[in-house]
Amino acid sequence: MTLFTFVVLSFVLVGGLTFAVGFVLLRLLPAFREERLAAPAAGAGSASESILRWQEGKAGDWRGAVERLGRRITPRDALGVARYSRRLVKAGFQDPRAVPLFLGAKAALGLLGVLGYMVYGVLVQRALPHVLPVSVVLGATAFFVPDLWLWARMRGRRQAIQNALPDVLDLLMVCVEAGMGFDAAVARVAEQPEMRKSPLHQELLRMHLEVRAGRPREEAFRAFSARIDTEDVRSMVSAFIQTEKLGTSLGRTLRVQSDASRVQRRHRAETKAQLAPLMMLIPTVVFLMPAFMLVAMAPSLLKIFQIMNSAGN
Repeated sequence: MTLFTFVVLSFVLVGGLTFAVGFVLLRLLPAFREERLAAPAAGAGSASESILRWQEGKAGDWRGAVERLGRRITPRDALGVARYSRRLVKAGFQDPRAVPLFLGAKAALGLLGVLGYMVYGVLVQRALPHVLPVSVVLGATAFFVPDLWLWARMRGRRQAIQNALPDVLDLLMVCVEAGMGFDAAVARVAEQPEMRKSPLHQELLRMHLEVRAGRPREEAFRAFSARIDTEDVRSMVSAFIQTEKLGTSLGRTLRVQSDASRVQRRHRAETKAQLAPLMMLIPTVVFLMPAFMLVAMAPSLLKIFQIMNSAGN
């Protein structure tokens, strides 16, 4: 096999795997649907119409196949399902079918990783060394890729909520001090069209709809805190529950929580700024110091080598 054929086959394989991964992200996972990437159309329904509902998938699509595969490997005990469900909820996936879809994606990627090296050997028409160990390593790596992606999504969502919390508390404080009730203030802030993509506004809207559906307010508050799972939100929810029980001023509580949340956000920014020089030290030492040492010591080393060669002759 010529070098050109090897390069072409490698390019086709890498491009095919990239297309397959993109297809999985766009079609199988609820967070990457094409509808979320498209601009909202005029006359579209309110977010409150679908925040507590889930659309049934088609029977013959790829998502259904992955879901059926995931249901075969879903843990039978409630604790195993709850562990995956809590992680998915913190990442923003409220659909009850998210657990089998996530497990099915893990299994499908693991099988693709195991078979990928073998298929590559068939395409290049030669025997590849260490087929079984390399296939197992690739399969295990592909199996845990969704976990890494889920962890990154949870972390990014938590940071977005922490950054947006002071502004949301300011808006709630303005609405409450203007004479609106807490439920009306939450609905006014959460249902703004330009805020629907914010995870904090989505969670606020979900909490508001749960209260409207008949769930006790304290229970809805605690569920809201459990879905986000940040220290700022837990403190805010505790203050709201105490305010409701004791009958104190809600506007004053919102003002205190807003100031505290803004101070915490500034402290986080200062911490990252203080860590920046330390993080820059690592690439400086690894990449720049060898070049500086080479430039500084190269003339002396060359002179020493010349003296040693002349002395040896």
